[in-house]
Amino acid sequence: MKSKRARFTRLSSIASNNVRGHDDRLTALSDDILLSILRRVDIATAARTSALSKRWRYLPWLLPKINLDARDFLPSPLPDPIKPQLIDRAMTSLTRATRSLLGDCRSECTIKRISLKILMTSNLPCDLGLLVSDAIDREMVKELDLDIDHKEPIACRYEDLFLQAQRVERFFRAYPSVLRCLTRLHLHGVDFTEWDIHHFLFDCCGQLQHLSMHECEAGERSVWQINAPNSDLRSLEIYASGLESIEVLCLPKLERLHWDIWFSSSPPLRFGSVPALKELFLLNDATLHQGAFSLREVLHGANIHTLNLHFQGEKVWIKPEGNQLCSVFSNLRKLSIYGIYVEFELLWMINLLEAAPSVEIFDIEARKPLPV
Repeated sequence: MKSKRARFTRLSSIASNNVRGHDDRLTALSDDILLSILRRVDIATAARTSALSKRWRYLPWLLPKINLDARDFLPSPLPDPIKPQLIDRAMTSLTRATRSLLGDCRSECTIKRISLKILMTSNLPCDLGLLVSDAIDREMVKELDLDIDHKEPIACRYEDLFLQAQRVERFFRAYPSVLRCLTRLHLHGVDFTEWDIHHFLFDCCGQLQHLSMHECEAGERSVWQINAPNSDLRSLEIYASGLESIEVLCLPKLERLHWDIWFSSSPPLRFGSVPALKELFLLNDATLHQGAFSLREVLHGANIHTLNLHFQGEKVWIKPEGNQLCSVFSNLRKLSIYGIYVEFELLWMINLLEAAPSVEIFDIEARKPLPV
């Protein structure tokens, strides 16, 4: 804290000396107020403000977090479909803005976290990776939140997912420093069938704490086994995945798991050693071929205190187990049930509450059947 305050005072002194003699209202504002303004603008605006004066040039580096988002450079409203040329232009503009911020940074500047949201294409500017990697190597950046998406027209879905995986892998191979300080990662539309995702996520990303995967594949009816006793991962979110199931054999620091939509007819989850797991969120609109599974079997090995079940349809995809759930509900404090139809409301309320005598918060949202 002392070194950060000293750095703030030193940079403020430099900036103040550069603007002495000016009496405009903006210059008269304190650094705290100016930083509050910068927190509310996008990266494009922040980069432009650095050209106002020498004082403004260093203000962005006093922010606790810098957000670099390619979507800030896309036109509004967005055309549908988005042309690849617009994406390339947005990524080029993002690179220029990043260079403006990182290139002007003094050697004593250090930022705790950068949030980088990129649109991965075949024409991804290599300068962007170099800029971020160099800032990490110079210890200017301590933590990195990385969001990798793609908005190119999809000619063939599975081929597109495979190409996206190749681009992501090439990016990380080219800039290994990025993996070293990666704390949050969001992957969208990646087929890692031929990619050792386990080694990449849990061996190479030593600081990774939050992982989110949207529409990612690993081969038909695949089972993802996670055995990472040295991982710092605390939050795992899976959305619309083609995975058959996930077996969390060992994730000692995992606190929260969110799975949104799965397609298997068997239990989607199995737990091994997850001593820190406290919150589980399961959302699924079950199809006719998907049978109900035992919630007790899924929760075996876990010790959760918050359980969210979202059914989104007329089918309830868990079995009525009653008192058999007592052993896995022993520490349950919050139970939420959403998207359950009114015909099942009382039955399922009684069934689950009987097995969870320690529940302090019970939240239920019932739906009416759709008109025929």
